[in-house]
Amino acid sequence: MPFSPEILLQGLHATRFGRVVRVLEETTSTLDVAWEWLRADGPEGGVVIAERQTRGRGRAGRTWVSPEGGLWMSVLARPGIGAAHVGRLGVALALATAEAVRTVAGCDAGVKWPNDVMLQGRKLAGVLGEAEIERGLIARAVLSVGLNVNLRPEDLPEEVREAATTLLEAMGREHALEPLAARVLERLEQWWESVVGDGRELVTAWQKRDALLGRGVTVDIRGETVRGEDRGIDCEGALRLLVGGEERRVTVGEIVRLRGEDC
Repeated sequence: MPFSPEILLQGLHATRFGRVVRVLEETTSTLDVAWEWLRADGPEGGVVIAERQTRGRGRAGRTWVSPEGGLWMSVLARPGIGAAHVGRLGVALALATAEAVRTVAGCDAGVKWPNDVMLQGRKLAGVLGEAEIERGLIARAVLSVGLNVNLRPEDLPEEVREAATTLLEAMGREHALEPLAARVLERLEQWWESVVGDGRELVTAWQKRDALLGRGVTVDIRGETVRGEDRGIDCEGALRLLVGGEERRVTVGEIVRLRGEDC
């Protein structure tokens, strides 16, 4: 079934995000479309949803395979907050996505720094927060989520099938995309006050959902391999990593392994 913006709007209880929606049958990436729209004075809270992406973008330039059946969505924003707070964008969207999955599908999803939503130890969704900085402030931002909903394992690239999952695979049934999109947007709106505030509520919520909190991890920090203990995040969305009895703040990196096994 094609994604229905009418059904989304009918079930949406949000005022900042999602009141203007563009639905595309196919595009390169909703990120690309959202940035073009935002730079052309598109409305804050505008949403781009694609049924299929031909060049979906993951973190660090990776390709995100995006066939029909997933939620591929980008949101326009003008936070106006300091550039140091950019990490909060991805934190808020990851939490919103995990909470939407809990509400709609009834399963508890976790989060993994910096941008993964996890279910049963496997990656269910990825989020990205991209920003443009002007005079030290985040003037414009696009927040994007790729959520594997009604995809079969064979719809995913063979190289990621063991590490990734979908709601269909995990729950054994399909889910309508419109309620999931609506709940993501509503939860993102509720977290926005903390995004533009002090970020403390984001930290508390992340601690509760952190899939690796207190566990030994290996982190790739721009080519440097660092082993330590996941201590959660700080108010800017940076990873707190306990290394040799001292806490290290990691702003750019990726958790690549859990102690003794793949993440």
